[in-house]
Order: sequence, then structure tokens, then C-alpha cells
Amino acid sequence: MNRSDRQATNYGPGGENPAGTTHSAWAERLLILHREVRRAIAKADNAGTGAKNAKGDEVRLFDVAANDAGLAVFRKLELPVIIESEESGQLEVGLGAPRHRIVLDPVDGSDNWGRGLPLSALSCAVLPFGAPLHSDWVEAALVGPLERDSPMIALKGSGAWCGNDRLETSKLSKITNAMVSVELNHHSPSPGLARVMATARGVRCYGCASRALSLVAAGVTDAHVDVRGRLTVESYLAAALLVIEAGGKVVGLNGEPLAAPESLTDRVSLIAASSRELCDEIVELISNGQL
Repeated sequence: MNRSDRQATNYGPGGENPAGTTHSAWAERLLILHREVRRAIAKADNAGTGAKNAKGDEVRLFDVAANDAGLAVFRKLELPVIIESEESGQLEVGLGAPRHRIVLDPVDGSDNWGRGLPLSALSCAVLPFGAPLHSDWVEAALVGPLERDSPMIALKGSGAWCGNDRLETSKLSKITNAMVSVELNHHSPSPGLARVMATARGVRCYGCASRALSLVAAGVTDAHVDVRGRLTVESYLAAALLVIEAGGKVVGLNGEPLAAPESLTDRVSLIAASSRELCDEIVELISNGQL
């Protein structure tokens, strides 16, 4: 039995899953998903396919391999689900009426993966069928690094975990002490974002939304800010539940709850922070900076 198999049966403190059987089943399924996607992408070529996905991004052979591996896992499980993937759009899998909606990004941070840069991930969120694309409705979520077999899983109402270790945000409340990640692809820092960057203790840019948010959930960074209006739901939905279950906040730029996108091509901005106080301070800096 390999490490991933052991985690699938010993997830949470003391070898027990922190939630009931429904949550436990999803934790195991998501761990299998991560393992199979990692196996597939490790063998895949970096070349482009000449195709573009629904967002207009180039599709590479490793994107296809990861997506095919993910779909194969759900087909083998024979679960009646709707899968919405960045690479293949919407698909119905399994027999009978769908019971869940799966939002899948097989390779978040694909530019990082393609260039051998550190941060990329499989991102997967599980919602009830027909539910809005919003973290309030996510029942189970995984952000799984593609370079290692230690994914983070969140189970609604039961916490966020990496193996047997429960995740907690740093609870930091002051921007002057905070390590903040920002997303700058296709964006020149606006006055509001510049104020955040100038005030924070430290600033990082990772190029992978799911991993940046998961670092907030793990307490490694204190906030993540994306003001570009370019972020799509498959990249942040799973990680948002990680942050929330670890004790953090995820909001829109005005501090209000995020709106629920209609589809995987709708774009948003967001702020994720380790505490309500830090979140409010970032919102104020952005607002006063006249975003």
C-alpha cells in the first residue's frame, strides 16, 4: 500500500476521518483522483496541442493527460455526477440522475508546470447537483500539489486537513505584519493594490490561485489578493473552502460575499485573509487607493 492509499483510509486526527460517511467517501475519492492525475501528468509531454480551452488558453498535452485521468477516475467510480472541467467543459458521468456537481481544474498553474516552476495543482470541488458555484455550497474540496503526494482536503463543517494535520490560518490581524500574495499576470498594480503591497511586510506572486489560497489556509501566508477581474471559479472554488474551514475569510473587493459565477468562463476578483480584521484592512486599503 502506498502513501496515498494509506491517507485514503486514515484521513484526519487519530486515523479517523473528521466527518461522517458521506464526507469520508468523498475524501477517499478525492485522494484517488489526486494520485491518478499525478501519475498521468508525470508521463505527459509538455508540447502544445494547437487547441484552446473555453477561456482561450492554450491546451498542452499534459493538460489533456491530467484531464483524461480525472475523468477516468469518476467513470470508474460510476457515480452519477456532472463534471465541469476547464479542459473538457460539462460532461455527465455515471448512471441515473446526477447527485453532485464536480468543478475540476486538472492543472491550475499550467504555465508553472510547463516551465518546471514550483507551484501548480489539481483543484477539485464537490457541490450538490444544481447548486450555485459558490464556496457556501461546496461539500468537499481538494487542492493537490502536482509535484508531491500530500494534498489538502476540506470537508464542509469539519475542517481542512493535510493528512492527519488540521490546517489553521495564521489569524494575523495587521497588514504591516502580513505576508501577502498577489496575482499580477496581465495586470499593472492599480493604486489600491499598490497600497496593499507597500504596506504589507512582504509580497509574493505565485501564478497559481489554488496554491496561493491553500498557503493562506495552511498559515504560511496571511492573505491572497487578486484584483484583476480575471479569476475563474475552477481555480479558486476548492481552495476557498480550505481557507474558510481553516478559519479564514474569502470576500469580494468591497468586503461583501463573493458572487456566484454562472459558468467557468465568468471572471471575478477576490481577497482571502487569515482573519476578518486583516480582510477588512485590505479592503480599506484597496478602497482608499481608488482601485
